[in-house]
Amino acid sequence: MNKVLRCTMLSALFITSMVASVLAAPYDPPTAVSTPAVDRAVLAGYGDAVHGADVRFTIKEDGSVGDIEVVASSGSSALDEVLVEKIGTWRFKPATDSNGNPVASSKTEYIDFNI
Repeated sequence: MNKVLRCTMLSALFITSMVASVLAAPYDPPTAVSTPAVDRAVLAGYGDAVHGADVRFTIKEDGSVGDIEVVASSGSSALDEVLVEKIGTWRFKPATDSNGNPVASSKTEYIDFNI
């Protein structure tokens, strides 16, 4: 009986945490409005030495981007800096909560320089 009770309690805890995470999530995710790429002329200077980078950033309530962090480097710190500057110019329609109010959200994106 003790084992059944423990399994029931763990299941209830799991379901409660799932419901809480769903309720805390934005109702509509953000959508890109303007995401210009890094200039090809800049990329050409690096040749085949770089392939892409993982970048994490916050999409603010006004659709601007902040808190930009390179999670996995492109292999060049100078190119990483150019990428952070470029992502800082991106604009989004922000995520909204269940009442339609804009909310901040975060996103991690792989930027492929070979496309």
